[in-house]
Amino acid sequence: MLTTLVFTLLAQAAPARVTFVFGGDVIPHDPVKYVATMHAREGDDANNEGWDHVLGPLAPALQRADFAVVNLETPIVVLKKPERGEMVFNARPALLGALKRVGVDIATFANNHCLDQHQEGITSTRSYLEEAGLLTAGAGANAETAWAPLVVEKSGMRVGILAVTRWLNGFNNKKDETLPHVPSVPYLIEPIIGGRSIDTFLATIRERAAEVDALIVFIHWGAEYKFAPAPEDRKLAQQMIDAGAFAVIGHHPHVLQPIEYLERSQGGRGLVVFSLGNLVSNQDFDKPNGTKRDGLLVELELTRETPESPVRLETVRAIPVATENTLGKGKLRNVQALLLDEELAAIEERLVELAGRTDASSKKERKSLEARRKIGLDRRARIVAFVPAEMIQPPAPRATAPELPGGNAPGSP
Repeated sequence: MLTTLVFTLLAQAAPARVTFVFGGDVIPHDPVKYVATMHAREGDDANNEGWDHVLGPLAPALQRADFAVVNLETPIVVLKKPERGEMVFNARPALLGALKRVGVDIATFANNHCLDQHQEGITSTRSYLEEAGLLTAGAGANAETAWAPLVVEKSGMRVGILAVTRWLNGFNNKKDETLPHVPSVPYLIEPIIGGRSIDTFLATIRERAAEVDALIVFIHWGAEYKFAPAPEDRKLAQQMIDAGAFAVIGHHPHVLQPIEYLERSQGGRGLVVFSLGNLVSNQDFDKPNGTKRDGLLVELELTRETPESPVRLETVRAIPVATENTLGKGKLRNVQALLLDEELAAIEERLVELAGRTDASSKKERKSLEARRKIGLDRRARIVAFVPAEMIQPPAPRATAPELPGGNAPGSP
């Protein structure tokens, strides 16, 4: 009897699993691009024009997921005279090479900066994403392409990513839907030509959710610098979950907003992350403890017991991130996206090494590290306040960050 029971248990297939990790806005402000340029290397050890330095510290968290997803908040172009302005963005293809190298698999392109380099910027960005080996969803060569979710498959599970924006910075799609297009669901205060109504959008979710095992909506929405979602976005979140969205992941406010479960009207529940905050930017460069430097990576583990079973959300893990932005000697600035717990662990290690040293240099370094630790702990406490307690794991021992080819080890200056 025991032998038969053991055999039966072993014969049962393990549940199918797939993991996603989602990160917020990747914004190439000019000072961030400057830092990349200052760390650029050429030749065989090229480091994606220095972008490996800026993004490298994120690699341990991004590389362990089956699919890592970020919001690409810029067109990718190679132009002698790109459109410029305080809120007009562009970046070179090397940024995409660095995203790929640190572990990003999917860079969505549906946000208020999609048309910063006009319709040509959409076509160019799509082309460079493909060249870099990155998958994408969002703005595309025409409306049909732009509104088509990206569908990825692993362990027999088909998961769709539908990327949309609610803002377009006053830009509009062309009326001809065969031209480059941004998938948008506009607010009443900023109508967008070619945008879809909420009713049409919800119908799209219902249709697309029926085609996959789980549909995740990655949405650029909300009011900038507000720590709580607007009532109309709360309402839309519930409507998306009821329409069949497995999860809704938001970005655009540049600060964090809550993570919550919402009960479906037909039973069960869905996850809503109202805002992931920035992943990397130059915002709050002059505020070491500024809230625009707070961010999250949110890791989802999806499982299914059998091929006939529904997909369920096994675990959700929230990983605090922060943007380092400091001036060095002269005008040299360092900007890096950091895993906050890794950074705090590194500070603690160094403080242990410095303990008992009485020379002036060690005292100065210790004072600086203690100030950084205080800011880091304050930041972590602020970040986890947006997250249900069960989604935050205690800080783990410091992981060994991978050495990126042609670049500094993550976290190094």
